[in-house]
Amino acid sequence: MKAWLQRVLDAGRGLPEELEGYLLGRALREDLIRELGAAVWTLPGTPAPDPEFRERYGDQGQVLRDRVVFPFYSPRGELLGIEVRTWRWNEEKRITDYRLPEAHWNPVFIGLTPTTMQRLWKGGNAWVVEGVYDLSALERVTPQTDAVLATVKAGMSRSHVEFFRRHIRDSQVVNVVYDRDETGRKQTHGWVDDTTGKKRWGALSLLDGVGVKCRDVPYAGGKDPGEVWDHGGKAGLQQAFERFL
Repeated sequence: MKAWLQRVLDAGRGLPEELEGYLLGRALREDLIRELGAAVWTLPGTPAPDPEFRERYGDQGQVLRDRVVFPFYSPRGELLGIEVRTWRWNEEKRITDYRLPEAHWNPVFIGLTPTTMQRLWKGGNAWVVEGVYDLSALERVTPQTDAVLATVKAGMSRSHVEFFRRHIRDSQVVNVVYDRDETGRKQTHGWVDDTTGKKRWGALSLLDGVGVKCRDVPYAGGKDPGEVWDHGGKAGLQQAFERFL
């Protein structure tokens, strides 16, 4: 399945002009589009080997046709799966993902590329956001020596925490830049489950618990960095984040 999925990604790297224009409007630079491996889903000539994939999306992924695809890669560069999004302005927003078995024991990020790993190895700080368009927006203003990663949704898995434990040294910081909504705040700071009364740990507690230096980044100007970009462009992002840079 991995080889089949990689062939689909490779075949879809020639983005239509309309889609490329959309991504540029969502703050992705041309080099970042290439670095992330963005593709458009085009129907392959053979059916997917995985019956679960075929059941969800059709034999050749017909449900995903013409949508934009962002791959997940492991720290060693192995394909772990994909996130697929609608992108036309007149389409209902729909996001789905498919994960290979290896994703169960690897950290799943968008933006985990060779460049990202080099930045962390050289001592750059990490900035953690929810989604790809938050990543592309924040990349506009963070230092070029730092790494921006998206956990796909708010919340850190054990694999995410272990990744930062292994790759973040004492001189580095993980900046948590989740959305300013209720879910983002809960996943940053933790919360108490209303049903069970059990304490749920947020990203800051999880990272601090394994000795990783981290901080919340309480920005303004939008509910997430992508919205800050939509409202104010690069100038709006600089104003929202200048005291944290």
